[in-house]
Amino acid sequence: MPTFALSSPLELLDELKRKVRALQRLQFQVLEIIGALDQQGAAEALGYKDLVEVFKHTLRWDPRVSRRRIKQAQVVCPSVTPTGSPIGPALPGVAAAMAEGELSEDHVEVLAEAMAGLPAVAEEHVVGYALEHEPRSAKAFCKELAYRLDQDGPEPKEPKPSQVKNSLRRQWRDGRYLLSADLDTETGAKLDALIDPLAKPEPNDARLAPERDGDALCEVVDLALRGAGTRIHGGERVQLTVTVDYDKLRAGLGTALLDNGEHLPMNQVRKIACDSGIIPTLLGSRSQVHDVGRRTRSVNAGLRRVLVARDKGCAFPGCTRPPKHCQAHHIRFWSDGGATTIDNLVLLCRRHHDLVHHSDWQVRMAAGLPVFHPPAFVDPRRRPRTNPIHVA
Repeated sequence: MPTFALSSPLELLDELKRKVRALQRLQFQVLEIIGALDQQGAAEALGYKDLVEVFKHTLRWDPRVSRRRIKQAQVVCPSVTPTGSPIGPALPGVAAAMAEGELSEDHVEVLAEAMAGLPAVAEEHVVGYALEHEPRSAKAFCKELAYRLDQDGPEPKEPKPSQVKNSLRRQWRDGRYLLSADLDTETGAKLDALIDPLAKPEPNDARLAPERDGDALCEVVDLALRGAGTRIHGGERVQLTVTVDYDKLRAGLGTALLDNGEHLPMNQVRKIACDSGIIPTLLGSRSQVHDVGRRTRSVNAGLRRVLVARDKGCAFPGCTRPPKHCQAHHIRFWSDGGATTIDNLVLLCRRHHDLVHHSDWQVRMAAGLPVFHPPAFVDPRRRPRTNPIHVA
């Protein structure tokens, strides 16, 4: 039986308050360390782009959590000028209260956002309120305080003419591809001109207008892919890559894999195969060009197909980037004599490609697959890691 089970409700609440205050003091100490790392430029020293990436590997924090805590550290921790002169915290009252365990991270986030639009003298008042109320109430208090200090609001300005921008939202959801677009008049008219002739109802056509428009858009996409002027991407003309086991294709069973990680039912794959250029890829066979040796640093189209079939995206542990966002990296650098062969190449997204070049992350091949060894500060034993998200 837990020790606390014998305590009264009031005793439990007192103990809970003590634990929470201790936790909040510890959270402040965490922010102090984050602030010091930020001031020292630790990310660059370790070969990383920023602290968000460092914390992802060392602390397993989500980027959202890291950004939040870095921002909090910047308002409660002291800093230095470029000349080395010390500067106190941007919000000294908030920092002192959190150091005592009286304010939570949520309080700090609310007060930092509020103080960005309030004079410095208001900090004492907002901290005093936050010491007695939860963050949501403190946010409402800050909003009311800002209104009372400036009831007239900011000086009205002449409205600036808004610049017309085109936007397109794309999202995969449950095996479906959702589109939402906001286009300028000219582009909208061009799209209408493409879709309208293809969306006309046929005799005895039971489709409603949205379905006809959707089918017409699919035809427009097919026409664009077949166009002679299709842009080059990843060493080849833009195309749809479907990876499928040949025996499953013949039997019509199971699913195939698109290069974005989505699975496609076999009946759709067989339909695509009726009007497609099929490139058989057998790892290790002589039917596909795997090796261009030292003749060139660039990866040809055939070799990239093999890389995509093997790695199925960025091979860095935990990365979800698909092949179209990846570059071919020489494990043994080309400048050091590395060959352009399948056993010396790995797919990496731009972010992790930079990381491998500028940090102590190391890549090697094991049993024909890329394996990554983290720096000692991530794992003192530098145990090998792979990326199980892309099943090879």
